[in-house]
Amino acid sequence: MKHIIKNWVHIPGLHCGSTALRDTVTYYGYSFSEALCFGLGAGLGFFYMKAGHLNPTRIIHLRGHGMEPNFFSLINKPTQWKYEENENIALDTLKEYIANDIPLLIQTDIYYLDYYRSSTHFPGHVVSVWGYDDETQTVFLADTGFEGLQPISYESLKRARTSKAQPFPLENNWFEVILDKPIPPLKDIIPEAIRKNAKSMLEGVISPRGESSVRMIKVWSDELPEWEEASDWKWCARFAYQVIEKRGTGGGGFRWIYRDFLREAEEIIPNLKELGLSEKMDTLGHRWSELSRVLKQISESETPRNLFKKASSMAREIWELEGEFYLTVLSKLQ
Repeated sequence: MKHIIKNWVHIPGLHCGSTALRDTVTYYGYSFSEALCFGLGAGLGFFYMKAGHLNPTRIIHLRGHGMEPNFFSLINKPTQWKYEENENIALDTLKEYIANDIPLLIQTDIYYLDYYRSSTHFPGHVVSVWGYDDETQTVFLADTGFEGLQPISYESLKRARTSKAQPFPLENNWFEVILDKPIPPLKDIIPEAIRKNAKSMLEGVISPRGESSVRMIKVWSDELPEWEEASDWKWCARFAYQVIEKRGTGGGGFRWIYRDFLREAEEIIPNLKELGLSEKMDTLGHRWSELSRVLKQISESETPRNLFKKASSMAREIWELEGEFYLTVLSKLQ
């Protein structure tokens, strides 16, 4: 049997999760920008992980936990990622929903997505599913910046969905996208989404990746000078540069995507402009981008010299600015 959802939607974007959100809500008739989807999902975060079994041994990640469930929980109904131990059951479940014209979001490791030709594991990458073909043993995915639908074999998809690569091993993570009631007015839900992201960053959110919070930026800043002692210090610096400036962030560690969300929000809710949130987030994006260039410089140097200390000082400034931003939101945004 073969089935591809009629009128499937894929608008190439910057980040995997927010692109998948935009594709699916567009399918249901809502013209949301990628930035709006990212912001409604409270997409900002900061994780810092270090362990000998990680590759690299020190990893940062600047997107918040649970953006996709946050988004649908806000606009429609409570949603969480689902898990399935049996890969065959997971595939059958996927096909059942597609056969009923219901798109799915799934998490994958790009290392096993053949069209990436990646030599690096990157688990947690979100794609939307729009079709399958039993005869060719193929599933059709919509994926971030790629045009159209990407075919991938059942076997490759199974590997991509069950990757045990750290720091985010997968277990056929998925959920179906069904919008069964109208989305509330944006002017009503935008403030709630902004406050949720601010509260999450100040109070911290625990997930399989660890803690996402402003506090972890400070921890990272304090430990950055010690990175030069790591045997893979070059790779640590290079990967950190990539996850700030490349790897689907839109530059500036996702802060510029969020800035664009805030600018759109200010057009919908004019009183927001008085808080200057979009300008503050633009500044944060620049600070993150500047820091990423120092990390790139480190990765291309024969010795780290004092560059890790410079990076540490820059990260500390970002920690202060991020904390001020979220405190402003919670104290002034009603």
